[in-house]
Amino acid sequence: MNDDCLFCRIIAGQVPAERVYEDGDALAFLDIMQAARGHTLVVPRVHAASLPELPDAAATGLFRAVKAVMGKIDRALLPLAFNVGWNHGLAAGQHVFHLHVHVLPRFTPGGMGVQALGISEGGGVDREQLARLGTAIRGA
Repeated sequence: MNDDCLFCRIIAGQVPAERVYEDGDALAFLDIMQAARGHTLVVPRVHAASLPELPDAAATGLFRAVKAVMGKIDRALLPLAFNVGWNHGLAAGQHVFHLHVHVLPRFTPGGMGVQALGISEGGGVDREQLARLGTAIRGA
């Protein structure tokens, strides 16, 4: 546990949260800043600021919990769809540096999804640019 971490303190029961699911690997609670009705955060019990820092065994448990939470929200609220993901790093909008997966039920059609990020980040690329990107990533 990291005493300076809000989510570690929630896991430890030191800070109240509206818990909706928990098991030995993860805890899920309603986001206090609801971006959609039922917006839930799923956090690993082990402290890790980001996914690369999370041990592989904990990652398995985290995503098992995400799946369970999605099922619970689906049965309880009957959304049309979900957005599921996380913000990795300050520039991506991460404000609490304990890995957390956002589960956002969607109740209206026509969502733009994460592809909408491309609009503000420069849009698509041509095949040549894709090939260069692929080479750089494979070689890293």
